[in-house]
Amino acid sequence: MKITVNPGMAHLRQFVRRLPELFPVSGEVLHDGRNQIRAFDIEGERVVVKRYKRPNAINTFIYSFFRKSKARRAYEHALRLRELGIDTPEPVAWSEYRRNGLITETYFVSRRSDYTSLTAATERFPTSDSLPVLEAFARFTVRLHEKGICHEDFNQTNILWQYDEATECCRFQLIDINRMKFHARPLRPDECMINLRRLNCPAVAFLYILDRYAEARRWDMDDTLLRGTFFRLLFGRRQQFKKRFRERKLAAAGKKQG
Repeated sequence: MKITVNPGMAHLRQFVRRLPELFPVSGEVLHDGRNQIRAFDIEGERVVVKRYKRPNAINTFIYSFFRKSKARRAYEHALRLRELGIDTPEPVAWSEYRRNGLITETYFVSRRSDYTSLTAATERFPTSDSLPVLEAFARFTVRLHEKGICHEDFNQTNILWQYDEATECCRFQLIDINRMKFHARPLRPDECMINLRRLNCPAVAFLYILDRYAEARRWDMDDTLLRGTFFRLLFGRRQQFKKRFRERKLAAAGKKQG
């Protein structure tokens, strides 16, 4: 067993230690897919716990001996982001549980955010209340890229926002941050567009974000729109190919069993 708890959350250490027994039978289910996410109210704290799916045999060996687990990376990336002035829910802890030396379960714990998914704004676009949100988001993305930060699952469900009445500005948070890269330089133009291609929002909202992004960086508008659209279409085609391949593989396996 390996456990790291944020010093400011030391009172939750026992909760983190007991996650293998508590997680399956308590808490509020927020997401139940490849990984499962549950919310807990514990000792006056509102936290979210993410249990990562157990990797296949090869990756189990790799994560056990050669590579940091997803839970640990999520925790360390959260600390790094906050140091760089980029908001993400405060990390509480990460933990790993092993059997015969091999990782069996991993958990990442953070404070629960009350921010809203960017999806709500992109789906409403171009309403008057969504325009300033997406414009602010474009400027936020510029900050990320200029700081050399690349969120490798940069889709609208992993970006949260809230309007701050005190500053009259939109604030943003990043979640699902185990897959990230931190460069010691700003991202190059093509790297920026490749990162933005993952925004799985309606095309009209995507083009508006590109437009505002180009303006914030003082880039050529037409060139930015062209390159951004090209990378998005290429990414979409690749995702469709992967989906068809998986479907054919499953169909073939079904026929073989039959």
